[in-house]
Amino acid sequence: MGLRDDFLAKFARLKAEAEARQASMAAGREAKLLTDEEVARGHPKVKVESGFQGVTYGVRLGTWFGWFWLIFTSVHCVALFYGLSQGSLKMNGRMVTQPDWWHFALLALFYVPFFLVGFAFTLARYRLMLTDELVTLRWRILPYLGWTSTLPAGEAVKVTLAFRGSKQNKQPVDAVVVASQGKEIYFGAFLPEDVKEHLAGLIRHYYGDAPSAEPFVVEPEAGR
Repeated sequence: MGLRDDFLAKFARLKAEAEARQASMAAGREAKLLTDEEVARGHPKVKVESGFQGVTYGVRLGTWFGWFWLIFTSVHCVALFYGLSQGSLKMNGRMVTQPDWWHFALLALFYVPFFLVGFAFTLARYRLMLTDELVTLRWRILPYLGWTSTLPAGEAVKVTLAFRGSKQNKQPVDAVVVASQGKEIYFGAFLPEDVKEHLAGLIRHYYGDAPSAEPFVVEPEAGR
């Protein structure tokens, strides 16, 4: 019984430590508060567009993994197309000696998702629009291909860098998390760290810190 109790106690301790680490990563760290000079200086990888409604920031997601993936996929694709044109490629378990047009169409269709993965890590862009009422985040792999998220901007907009499930080289990486009115949106887990820090700081600078609750003090009446 002693060994069993020790094992259960150790398991409970390890579980508690894992849950604490997970909670800490999920809570993240508060974004850096940028000064007016840092905002004006900007970042070389972040484009800024100012309008009468608000401000828009744009950044491209270009990673070495994405470029390696695209190069490998392109070389592999060219080799298979060449093999098909020479009549020395096996498709669906059968050797194609006299390829028709639809053989090339099927092969091209097969490579579409692989190229999209490469584009998602190289050419994809984030477009973040900040207004007094709304935070709008657009991510596009190609024009008209991607998703858009919106978040109502209340009086208290909290910006953190926190773990939201993404990993790089099997290591957890933080995303930019924007929370307001009990909801949140997050993005940019695979952006460079300095770019994530800058974007998070820009959002915090735009909305400012949440108003702190000051204690209610009753002033004594005059003459008392």
